[in-house]
Amino acid sequence: MEGNLKLRPAAETDWPLVHRLIIEAFREYEGVLVPQSGALRETVASIRETVSGRGGALIAETADGSAALGTALHYVVEKHLYVGRVSVVPAARGQGVGKALMLEMERIAREAGLAEIRVSVRLSLPDNVAFYERLGYEAFDHVFYPDRTDSWYEMRKRLGAALSESD
Repeated sequence: MEGNLKLRPAAETDWPLVHRLIIEAFREYEGVLVPQSGALRETVASIRETVSGRGGALIAETADGSAALGTALHYVVEKHLYVGRVSVVPAARGQGVGKALMLEMERIAREAGLAEIRVSVRLSLPDNVAFYERLGYEAFDHVFYPDRTDSWYEMRKRLGAALSESD
């Protein structure tokens, strides 16, 4: 799939598409995760507000642009790039879409002069934890929901020397 994949930043008119991709990707967890994933409560407005003025979203599409396959949000927090709502539609999973999104996020972080990228990953989704570990992410904090029904790892990847503006 990687050669047949195009990544692009979301334009202002793409927020409904970003929302649709997030809902489609997270729908399978409805009624499974306790508490329910916050992704399923997102709206176009809440997604736009999350990244407004400090980040954006990427959209993964087929090379010819005929189908949207995934998305991920990103924004700067202190001195790192936070990536959230990494979403790949079920039909495109296992084809390198998530990996391509995350590699592009690393490029965005380096280009912004940031040396670290972070994600939050629920422990009740061990395949997702393993995915990030394969990409070189490490857990650095273990956080519990207040009712202790589930927890998540804060994971990070140190990117080494960030690009300077002269690079």
